[in-house]
Amino acid sequence: MKLCTVHPVRIALVAIAAAAISASALVGSPANAAEADPDESTFFSATDLDELAPSGSAALDPAVFLEGLEELEASSVRRQAVTEAGLTSYRYIVDEGTLTLPSAADVRAAIEEADETGSAGTISPFLEARFSGIKTAIGFNTVDQQALAAGGGAAVGAAICLIPGVGWAACAVIGVVVSVATTYVFQHGICSGGRKLWWYDVKGGSTVGCRSSAPF
Repeated sequence: MKLCTVHPVRIALVAIAAAAISASALVGSPANAAEADPDESTFFSATDLDELAPSGSAALDPAVFLEGLEELEASSVRRQAVTEAGLTSYRYIVDEGTLTLPSAADVRAAIEEADETGSAGTISPFLEARFSGIKTAIGFNTVDQQALAAGGGAAVGAAICLIPGVGWAACAVIGVVVSVATTYVFQHGICSGGRKLWWYDVKGGSTVGCRSSAPF
């Protein structure tokens, strides 16, 4: 009899995704609540990230993040390439919805450039990527935020993690994306005025908040 072995981190991330879906029913729909304050932002420390997702802070390490993207691009997950301003992102598609992440090639180039210049930092996975050295800021538009409010992000993450060929690093990256963004939307609501929800790196952790323009 053949036994199917699944990495424990993958199991944990799928469990978190399922929990996030359940939480959406308990917290209430942010779409119907007060919209986020223009200056409202939330700081997530490395400890916070680890509590939201297994090895959450480690998933933002450039090497781990790059490994996760490479795993996704080598997997059988259906995707569409989106190129803008010379940068490429991939929108990964499953029955439950979509999740867009920067391409491994662009992230690898950013890491190599940072190594050459001696700068340090972490890379955060999001939907719209803006590069400044090794740092990456990603924005969720209104439609993306509504999907998170409905628990859609968690469902997408769980579905992708269960696809053969998607490794632990990819699941870790997805787990952090879904957990942090969903937590913000549940707590503060969807950004008003069509603003994007941006997550960007700061010293000692990450900051998530509504902005009318990219943080850098």
